[in-house]
Amino acid sequence: MRPAVKAFFLSALVFPGLGQLYKQDRRKGVVLILLGNLLLALVLLTGVMALSQEYMTSVYPEAITAEKLRVLLVAVLSRPLFYIPACIFLALWGFAAADAALSAVPRAEEEL
Repeated sequence: MRPAVKAFFLSALVFPGLGQLYKQDRRKGVVLILLGNLLLALVLLTGVMALSQEYMTSVYPEAITAEKLRVLLVAVLSRPLFYIPACIFLALWGFAAADAALSAVPRAEEEL
């Protein structure tokens, strides 16, 4: 498999920045991995906070049913505090995949 295709699949299907590391672009790969982890942590944190807040205000004394869980998830996903970092994370992931596929692979002569 060609290096550009492998790098694309690493960044597109595994995690953003891995394709850049595979292509030996260490600085960009590390920055993308750190940004991806930061944004993913922010998405998870805001999602958990919003879900617990919605749960405490609307469902708490009762058991969670499938219908109530669906309503909770819709309420969480409609909050800007959740979907803005989620959209930024997806944009970063798309950029990393495109960059891994389109950036040049270093040649052996350039490394010497």
